[in-house]
Amino acid sequence: MQVPSTSNSLYIQQGNGEYMHQAVKFGGADKIIEFTDKDSGRKIQFYSDDAMEKSLQRKFGVTFSDDTSIVKATGSFEKYLQDMWEFQINDSNTKDTNNDGYLDVKEMSYSERNVDIEFNKITKDIKLDILSFREISSSEGEALKSVENYFKDHGYSNNRITVDQDFNNLLYIDTNFDANIEDMEILADMSPQKLMEHEGLALDEKSILFSMLDEWKKKRENENETANGYANSINTIKAKDNILNKLLNNEADMSKLSEKEKSVFLQNRKSVQNSETISMEQLVQMKEKLQVSAKYINTQADNARVFSLKI
Repeated sequence: MQVPSTSNSLYIQQGNGEYMHQAVKFGGADKIIEFTDKDSGRKIQFYSDDAMEKSLQRKFGVTFSDDTSIVKATGSFEKYLQDMWEFQINDSNTKDTNNDGYLDVKEMSYSERNVDIEFNKITKDIKLDILSFREISSSEGEALKSVENYFKDHGYSNNRITVDQDFNNLLYIDTNFDANIEDMEILADMSPQKLMEHEGLALDEKSILFSMLDEWKKKRENENETANGYANSINTIKAKDNILNKLLNNEADMSKLSEKEKSVFLQNRKSVQNSETISMEQLVQMKEKLQVSAKYINTQADNARVFSLKI
């Protein structure tokens, strides 16, 4: 499910005319992240929780300073957020039409987050059809009731959720931060209990599907653990340009390093001691290839579910 190349994000306009959306705090939120809507040139802000900040920091090398409450995204980080915002508005049809910074029952009824699963147990091909609450309901009243149940099941009070939390939750689904929501990412986002109770799949089909999900999750976890290790090492090295050459060439004169630099050197020497000839360009290229996410080792990820099974 690739994000689209065009945007219709002018549907959201809240508060100051300079902004497409201004941040609305939700429980657990920490920093405000700001980026620019590439079509209108207007600013978009959203609150993010601490766990997502750490994942974004590892992936894009951004710094979330304690000295400021607003982090302004640039470069590949901003491009990623722009693409995901387009996905939120266009592909999932999730729009704050009354411009209050929240998604209420009526607005959420148009959002496409109900999953119908077609599964071929012989070929193990999976096809997902994503539908809105209105598409799976016979009337508007039934659709609104389905949304109320959705909010209740996900623990959202007052029959609404902030745009910020909903967007933050979407980022959790994209576990490798490539702006391409995969079918397996959608299935992994869903409650295992709901998948097990789903009447549209036979028991043997559920067994195969769970095995596929488990294999996919383990593979993604391994990728993430490797990526986290490399990214942390590379980011630390990049942040210490004055000792980079000494680290890579194994020629550090410890007497000329500060205590903090000595600590960095000792922590990273083992990881680079067999790579004396590796260049900074190679390190950067390696970093760009790494896919970083902590979803499956982060206990908060269970609170970030977006999709539900079509009943």
